[in-house]
Amino acid sequence: MNRWLPAILIFSILAAFRVVGSMYPTLFPNFQPLPAILLCSIAFLRGHQRWLLPLLVWSLTDPFTSLLQGYPVFSTRTLDILPGIAAIIGIALWNRKHATALPTLASSIMAATAFYFLTNCVSFAVDPLYAKTWQGFAQAQWTGPAGLSPTWIFLRNMTAGNLLFTGVFLLARKSLPAPALQPSAAIAR
Repeated sequence: MNRWLPAILIFSILAAFRVVGSMYPTLFPNFQPLPAILLCSIAFLRGHQRWLLPLLVWSLTDPFTSLLQGYPVFSTRTLDILPGIAAIIGIALWNRKHATALPTLASSIMAATAFYFLTNCVSFAVDPLYAKTWQGFAQAQWTGPAGLSPTWIFLRNMTAGNLLFTGVFLLARKSLPAPALQPSAAIAR
């Protein structure tokens, strides 16, 4: 059980932050840990571990966040974010080759910007609130639909959340002890 305690604790904190963030969307809209955790997991972890934590947190909390925000549990809204997730994965795979603090923090800003741009492109394409003109495209990218919060707040909060949670991940990673050598590797030396 002690071996799983850190993973359970991280999972619980991430899930709580995601659900609480959805309960108060006007306070910190889209200030979420999952994009940063996806980025850092792919950049630093190996094997199935790199996909397991972000996938579990997202798949188990998405129904709750959808309900809290007034969306159906299963809808095409979930598919709308796939281009943004693909961009985060691509940036994370690039970051694996440059996995130090400064490039990782820069990657978190690039991931937030790419996610924002791509998901707003999808919104522009499918949302009837946006006129299918250059002005409608600019509205989707910056001001958002009339009567709602500007979309640039989404970018600001996602960038801030990515930087914060990436920084926390980097600090946690630095504070962990280095992995011990396997007995067969130690004998071979």
